[in-house]
Amino acid sequence: MAEKSFQMSLELTAIDSWVVHVPLQAEWASSPEFGAHEAGMESSRRLIVRIRDADGFSGWGEGAVALSEDDRCSSFKQLLRPGACRAPLSILPLWETGGNYWLKPEDNSRYSPPKHNIKHRLRHPLQKVCESAIYELLAKRAGVRLCELWGGPWRDSVLADYWMGRVTPEHAERCARRALELGFRGVKLKTTLEDPNVERLEAIRNAAGESFKVTVDPNGRFYRLDDAMRTLEEMDAIGNMAILEDPFPRFHLAEFASLRSKLRARVAVHIDPPESLWSVIEARAAGGLNLSHPFQGPGEWRQDAAVADRANLPVWHGSSLDLGIGTAHQLHLAASAPNCTLPGDQVGPWLREDSLLKEPLTVKDGCIVVPDGPGLGIQVDEGALDNRCVTYLNVSGI
Repeated sequence: MAEKSFQMSLELTAIDSWVVHVPLQAEWASSPEFGAHEAGMESSRRLIVRIRDADGFSGWGEGAVALSEDDRCSSFKQLLRPGACRAPLSILPLWETGGNYWLKPEDNSRYSPPKHNIKHRLRHPLQKVCESAIYELLAKRAGVRLCELWGGPWRDSVLADYWMGRVTPEHAERCARRALELGFRGVKLKTTLEDPNVERLEAIRNAAGESFKVTVDPNGRFYRLDDAMRTLEEMDAIGNMAILEDPFPRFHLAEFASLRSKLRARVAVHIDPPESLWSVIEARAAGGLNLSHPFQGPGEWRQDAAVADRANLPVWHGSSLDLGIGTAHQLHLAASAPNCTLPGDQVGPWLREDSLLKEPLTVKDGCIVVPDGPGLGIQVDEGALDNRCVTYLNVSGI
């Protein structure tokens, strides 16, 4: 019997998009002694998208600013073509006809491989933000919370830590006290091997106590195991370093694996690109995973979380210190995955100058409560959105 393909088609009618500028609050960014953190510069700009359908439903998405305005307009027009938006949502038709092969292989060749084999070639820069918005639209149409669209939540609140960039020990104490006041029970810390790493962990312990745990993230800037081992042993002895993420460049997987037996802290790897997941698992390089990629949509994220679950690995959903819309999406995704039990850093709404939400998200006992209500369960503050807008684009159906 011939195999039938599932057809789900939405009649999308309009896409609104805003590029907004919402910097970090200067008091809580990196210490000036270490220079400005990248989150305070170009990544202060975020892309907000609202997608509407013919029945009056809409969904919101947030992501990195990608492509020029003209190219975003062309991609949105592709998505609004009649019948264009259909399953699978993980490969949305955002590419223009005749796009660069290195990004989008041609479909009309008899040598073309199946699309599911080359998803990495089809991951459009607007895939994540548009797919997220469409999923929220579908949840609103069904009258359910977004996490229920994915089988229901495993938890009603998601473990999340505060965040600090490269800071002096004195600045770290102030940040740790603020984290406690807000309800967080841990912090993610950016660093390099040359920083005062031991003194900073001691300062955090002095300000917040031994139960306040730290995820240390050098972004590969501890270089090699031989370079870093003495410092890591001293940091591990302080007792509050719970997770060490990406100490070395990710092509040194053997050194990650070797380090795991030498520390009490859990060694974690940020899976980027997503196709590196199996290599990390096979190398036994990690005791936990950070799953996040700026252009990977929620469908692929859930697939990666399921693969990690089969490997008995806990994960967390990484963030880009997002605004309220992106943070809410991550909370629903994290709630839907059984093994998403490690602390994320969904703290952007408390670090940015604005969350763009009418009602703030709730922190309770070191966790952020998953919003209740259809879709994301949030209300976007459109007045704040307009005030923070750098450029606005509206594309209507053809």
